[in-house]
Amino acid sequence: MNSSNPVAVKFSQAATTYKQHDVLQRITAEKLFNKAALKGSLVDIGCGPGTDFTGFGQDITKVTAVDLSEQMLAVVNQSFPSYLTLCADAANLPLSKQQFDGLYSNLVLQWCGDLTAVFNEFHRVLKPQATCLISIVTSGSLPELETLGLGHNAFRTVEEITEAIDSEYWQVDSVNECSESLYFNDLRTLLYSIKGVGASVKSHQENSHNNGTEKSSSDKSSSNISSTAVERVTLRGRKDWLALKQHAETIRQAEGIPLTYQITYLQLTKK
Repeated sequence: MNSSNPVAVKFSQAATTYKQHDVLQRITAEKLFNKAALKGSLVDIGCGPGTDFTGFGQDITKVTAVDLSEQMLAVVNQSFPSYLTLCADAANLPLSKQQFDGLYSNLVLQWCGDLTAVFNEFHRVLKPQATCLISIVTSGSLPELETLGLGHNAFRTVEEITEAIDSEYWQVDSVNECSESLYFNDLRTLLYSIKGVGASVKSHQENSHNNGTEKSSSDKSSSNISSTAVERVTLRGRKDWLALKQHAETIRQAEGIPLTYQITYLQLTKK
């Protein structure tokens, strides 16, 4: 039902390889679970291949895993057969009112167009005093791509995110923004880390936050570069690709070539 949704299509294509590239998701998951304990019935919005909540000592009795990608949900069914799975959009959940004790959403909401509608829908399906733990990619992410002459989609600022949270519905317990850096042995691995998690499409924000126009490349060695890294310089062949690799070496650190994300962590309580 989501064959026309570019986000669903790309994440479906990444379903079988997602766990090979989800280092950032594991980092942010650990930080979310350190914020507060989740218990009872939980809805995981944008679940991807699924999260092992027991591994973090969470007292959760029932998990409903929601994702746009049916292929991702198929992976969830294999890995976590006790989870209920639901293919749906975060802004339009076919779920009853006041159904869950908690909500978890890790690195998903940056793909949503109308955050106010999303938060209102979260409020509808949660019980009073339910806890929400959310991480979202925010403005200032991926500066290394800019350095290399590669563009990317714009992300919301922290202020834009918090403005979408209605104070009549929510108590905002905490809002924390921090940098999370990953390091790679080479440029190709760095770029495929983006592609590998399905993030090779523009988010739904592209109409209002477009950062550039995607260009194609005739070079086989660079033709599969993630289109999240929208090329501002056209790679016309192997020579250009080698020049880009050499440029990447100028930003290498002791740990490897960095790729930095700005992440905002939210803890909310439903009023």
